[in-house]
Amino acid sequence: MLSRYKLITLLSVASFVSACGGGEDENSIEAKKAQLIEYQQQLVKLESNIHALEAEIKELGGPKAEVNTLKPVTVFDVQSSTFNHFVDVPGDVTSNRNVVVAPETTGRIIRRYVREGAYVKRGQYLAKLDVELVQKQIDEVKTSLELAEVLYEKQDKLWKQGIGSEVQYLQAKNNKESLEAKLESLKEQENKGYVIAPISGKVDEIFMKEGEMGPAGQPYARLVDISNIEVVAEVSEAYSRVVKRGDKVKVKFPMLEIEKDMTVDVVGQTINQVNRTFKIRMRISEKGLDIKPNTMAVVTINDFSQENAVAIPSNLVQKNTKGETFTYILENKDGKQNVVRKVDIETGKSYKGNTMITSGIKSGMRVINKGYSEVINGEQVRIVDYQI
Repeated sequence: MLSRYKLITLLSVASFVSACGGGEDENSIEAKKAQLIEYQQQLVKLESNIHALEAEIKELGGPKAEVNTLKPVTVFDVQSSTFNHFVDVPGDVTSNRNVVVAPETTGRIIRRYVREGAYVKRGQYLAKLDVELVQKQIDEVKTSLELAEVLYEKQDKLWKQGIGSEVQYLQAKNNKESLEAKLESLKEQENKGYVIAPISGKVDEIFMKEGEMGPAGQPYARLVDISNIEVVAEVSEAYSRVVKRGDKVKVKFPMLEIEKDMTVDVVGQTINQVNRTFKIRMRISEKGLDIKPNTMAVVTINDFSQENAVAIPSNLVQKNTKGETFTYILENKDGKQNVVRKVDIETGKSYKGNTMITSGIKSGMRVINKGYSEVINGEQVRIVDYQI
């Protein structure tokens, strides 16, 4: 038979629901008294109905209705599988060919041949500097060289005919060769009046405008070859024995919502003394991703893997005041089913809500999932298929 306390509880819940939204002032004493009288009347009626049903069941020869008092729980069936642990490392996209171009001589920028964003080939002119002084010197040397060549040719003919001294011949020859060397040097200086692309790539940024003075060595533009980019990440030295060249990693670009599987191409052989890390590099070989240098990346490295491992949800791993870890399982004992047993366990690594169990739990066991905090070692419980 249901106890009077349980009946009152059921009536209270039902009456509360039905009373919500009523027009009377539920806070008044009279209203509360009226509700109490109503609940009492309902209780009497329910008890009467219960007695009548029990009598009918008894007359029909059926068993007396009983309430299942076993605590309800759900279970987690333990199965062995491969347990993987990963570590996330921040990284950046860099270009192997990211260069800053500067004039080799000082001069005013009189013309820019390309704009930012343009693709240029190696050896292409980017800008021209004002080298008028050098050009005037070239013109003067050319004029002097023409005269020196004429004198040398005449002196050479006379020398071959045995006319004139050897000194005159050598002076004419030396004068001509000196002017030729000077002209060649001036032409090289004239060529330095052009800013030339040392690599093929895109013009990422131009730092000087037409009309500005371009000092020698001062950056004029930045060129980036976006077809040759890679992800660089700094990994803690704690993983120096784990990460190897050829390892597969997962690289995410959060801002672009892109995730790709890549291979570690280069593993640094030195440890940075400041932050105690070493560098790894992953080349981006896939075309069409449109990933720019300095894009933020996250590299996920598999630093631990164990086959045929046993793992359970981390929230099922409990600790006592002594720091000992344990959990509750169900077993059949002494003819009884679903008996609670507390087992001491040893744990390994944890990842994404699961913890590897190195001792105490085996594949095939049933670990109490929902309701584990309510059970007692040795008691019998019942398994339900819904969450508690």
